[in-house]
Amino acid sequence: MQISPLDAWVADQIGLVGRQDLSIQVLRDYQRARLNVTLEHAALNSPFYRQRLGTFQSLSALDDLKQLPFTTSTDLVEQGLQMLAVSQGEIERIVTLRSSGTTGQPKRIYFTRSDLERTRAFFRCGMSQMLKAGDRVLVLLPGELQDSAGRLLADALQVAGIDSEVFGLVNDPGKVAALLASQPFACVVGIPTQVLGVVRHPVAAVPYGHIGSVFLTSDYVPSALVKEVRRIWNCPAINHYGMTELGLTGGVECQALSGYHLREPDLFFEVIDPLTGSVLPAGEMGEVVVTTLTRTGMPLIRYRTGDLARFLPDPCPCGSCLPRLSKLQGRRTGQVDIGGPLKIAMPELDEALFSLSGLINFRATLLPLASGKKAFQLIVETRQGAERQTIAGIDRRLPTLPALRAAVAAGNLVLGSTLLADEPLAVSATAKRMIEKQEKEYASLETID
Repeated sequence: MQISPLDAWVADQIGLVGRQDLSIQVLRDYQRARLNVTLEHAALNSPFYRQRLGTFQSLSALDDLKQLPFTTSTDLVEQGLQMLAVSQGEIERIVTLRSSGTTGQPKRIYFTRSDLERTRAFFRCGMSQMLKAGDRVLVLLPGELQDSAGRLLADALQVAGIDSEVFGLVNDPGKVAALLASQPFACVVGIPTQVLGVVRHPVAAVPYGHIGSVFLTSDYVPSALVKEVRRIWNCPAINHYGMTELGLTGGVECQALSGYHLREPDLFFEVIDPLTGSVLPAGEMGEVVVTTLTRTGMPLIRYRTGDLARFLPDPCPCGSCLPRLSKLQGRRTGQVDIGGPLKIAMPELDEALFSLSGLINFRATLLPLASGKKAFQLIVETRQGAERQTIAGIDRRLPTLPALRAAVAAGNLVLGSTLLADEPLAVSATAKRMIEKQEKEYASLETID
């Protein structure tokens, strides 16, 4: 099996002559040196970090990093400009993300030209394992703005002689399906649920061999969804771990499909206990924490991503010597109380439901009832013509999920009828898909069965 292209790329980025000189110790020595550069830059130039870091000097060992406080999404919302470590004139792009908090205040992520170029470099490396000069790629990501995700990817691939058609987000799955049926592409890149909408669209079947591979990009990608893409299009489907705070990209699977190879020259990853904040050893599940190593515009020091994963203790089957992060297991805050001690999380629903052939996307809603119980209800987007059978399949599967079954048996939860969405559900990769409504609901919901 071909070794991950990241080994050679990492070796080059940290100044080694060849991949054969790369080792974990050499990588960690480089990261410690870069961390000290980042800490010094942030303390000197960022008002936020000058106060946050205090009198901290430098790291004599990587283990010293755990002495530093965490940075959170709340800091980004409340202290965004104060976190800048360059003048605003040096900022090339600002990405605004809406906060899930009650205030609705956005968080803004700032990037310099150098920051964006390093994102392009990782895009180019990660996709090189499936592409070669002369290939064509269909990019189903935003591309209207010069440095949007789709445009950054297209620019990165162009350097390698690879052409990209930046289609944008998928608002019309049939149009994309027709395009893929009429033209071959070496690769399709997109948000998982949007790609699934195209895969399952009945308008045009994609001929065998028209698609060479698929890159699914998001923080969390359901395994059931990946299997469906691979099965229907009969091609490799590789997961890419990305979030805006990490400069859009943090890691990518190799052809072994056994965990994420990480963007080690630019980012230092930790996995911590979400409750105590202590650093966890390889193999233990916790919250992913990231520190930027080369970002000058808005450094992030021990940023709590909210993503749940673990470091994989065994070497990758591809032969890489680099650490790997497991497939993400959802979000730390992604569990919702459904009565008593019982909770339900989106990954449980995703894995149970996305194998239904007519399902495109769904949103879960928890409604309070006058009796003090809660009603669990799904709003679904389905393949045209498959509405009835998909809803029936969902209504059969929901009662089999252990947490839902236990909550119903305890008398704390009512399963509501699954409803069909009036229009396509939110297209954002980070759209909130589990909603707990706080407003008072009608008591008539008690009768749902």
